[in-house]
Amino acid sequence: MERYEFTATTAKSDIIIGILFPMFLMLPVLGIQLAIFYLKLNDFFKSQPLFLYTIVLVFFGISFLLIKKIQGNLVKNFVVELSGRNIRIWCDGKEIVSGEVVFCRIKNKEPKLGARALNVDIDTKGDNIKFRVRSKEYESLSSSTWNPLGTSKPSDVETLLSLGKKIKNAMEEEVLIEDEASKKPRSF
Repeated sequence: MERYEFTATTAKSDIIIGILFPMFLMLPVLGIQLAIFYLKLNDFFKSQPLFLYTIVLVFFGISFLLIKKIQGNLVKNFVVELSGRNIRIWCDGKEIVSGEVVFCRIKNKEPKLGARALNVDIDTKGDNIKFRVRSKEYESLSSSTWNPLGTSKPSDVETLLSLGKKIKNAMEEEVLIEDEASKKPRSF
């Protein structure tokens, strides 16, 4: 039995992050524009543009902190135990998926420049789960760079990739064994 521990999001959490990130960045801009228009503050901000820039930066900072807080709540710690094709998955100490794996798909996105991302979809006979991992930092041309949409450490990406490959190998080995067992000698 092999044990894997990593932090990741699920597909639903990834969708929530994808919707909230642009929304929280653009709502302050919309709010400021509406306040300027309805309160008729155009003349004030034309004479004091530094005040407007300060307000925009403060709202962007608050929005970014809210996004990071929500993202931190959506990222979960997963523990996976794998024995052949049998799998048990715990999320923060609670078992969420168990059974025999019937399907596993790995989608490894490793761009030339930018953050590494990995999607692993695991289906059992009764449940399914879709893990999404994005590296918090990545190597650029000159140094390592921080990824604002990152959810996990690079070691978590490697751990999830090795889990996906192990499941794929276990499924292929079982198919090969079944193929060899189904070959019966013909009698004429």
